[in-house]
Amino acid sequence: MQRVRLAGRSGVFENTEVEVRREITLGRNTEVCQLVYPQTSRGISRIHCKIQNTETGVYLTDLGSTNGTFLTDGTRLLPDRPQRMPDGQGFYLGSRDNGFDILIG
Repeated sequence: MQRVRLAGRSGVFENTEVEVRREITLGRNTEVCQLVYPQTSRGISRIHCKIQNTETGVYLTDLGSTNGTFLTDGTRLLPDRPQRMPDGQGFYLGSRDNGFDILIG
């Protein structure tokens, strides 16, 4: 598998980088999520989305979040439909205040 990092662009995780070895789930649920938002975070669901690093590529999947997961261009991901993510692709959770970039390599 390739080296994949999740880089916080804005919000709680701004200027934070996390390595995605196989899978990381983002949200407010401390029992399920590896990247955990504070309970008071607006627009973030308990189990919001996940990023998977697989042999066939890197995928972002919205997990039925209330306020959505979006690509930087504003495209809202359909729930439970993995979206292949190229190097440098940005996305955000709920609003642009919770932004990330996918870094591959």
